[in-house]
Amino acid sequence: MLQIILDTAGYDAASSLADPKRYNVAAKLLIRRFQEGGTSSRALSQELDRHFGTSLSKEPLESFSRTRASIQGLRVSSS
Repeated sequence: MLQIILDTAGYDAASSLADPKRYNVAAKLLIRRFQEGGTSSRALSQELDRHFGTSLSKEPLESFSRTRASIQGLRVSSS
């Protein structure tokens, strides 16, 4: 489960080789939270976001895209 959370957040094999320190810190954080009783993958994913910012996933969240457009003064198309 923890590996899936890391992969989903963008901490995959390629990123672990490119930046092993950041990958190790993220993995240790998840392991610690899991040992403390955190079993919800959603809560553990949010913990990564809380500590390291927006996840590294290649597809930005819709809310991120809207916020970015708003800050840049761009018109947001409504889907």
